[in-house]
Amino acid sequence: MEVNSVLSSYQVAANNLPGANTVKSNELDSSQFMQILLAQLTHQNPLEPMDNAEMMSQFSQLNSLQELRGINSSMESVSAASQTTYMTSLIGKTVKASRADGKIIEGVVEGVVTDVDSPQVLIGDERVDLIDVLEIKAE
Repeated sequence: MEVNSVLSSYQVAANNLPGANTVKSNELDSSQFMQILLAQLTHQNPLEPMDNAEMMSQFSQLNSLQELRGINSSMESVSAASQTTYMTSLIGKTVKASRADGKIIEGVVEGVVTDVDSPQVLIGDERVDLIDVLEIKAE
C-alpha cells in the first residue's frame, strides 16, 4: 500500500471541501488543516505508520509555504505602491526618453498611466514606457 504525501492529501482534501472553488489556493484555514491531518492519518499504512517528526516537518513546510505566499503578495503590493509613488514624483519634471521607433523625445511629464505590465509616463500627447525614460532633469 502506497502512502500519500501530505501535499497530495492536501490537494485531495482541498478539492473535496464544500466551497473549495471560492477559497484561494494560497489560503489554509484551521478546518482545512484538520481535514488534511485527518486525511493523512486515514491513508497511512497501519503497519508502517508515518513518523511523527516527518509528519510535523511536512506540516511545517506547508505552513512556511503559506507564509511565503503571504509575504510575496505583500511585497508585490509594496512594490506597486512604490512604483506608483515614484511615477507620480515625475509629474512636472523634464525627462528624456526613447520612443518605440528609436527616436529620443524630451518634455515635461504631464501624467502617468499605472498599468501593471507596462507603466507609462505622458509626455505631451505621447505615452512612453517608464523603462524607456533615459534622463530626469532636476529643476
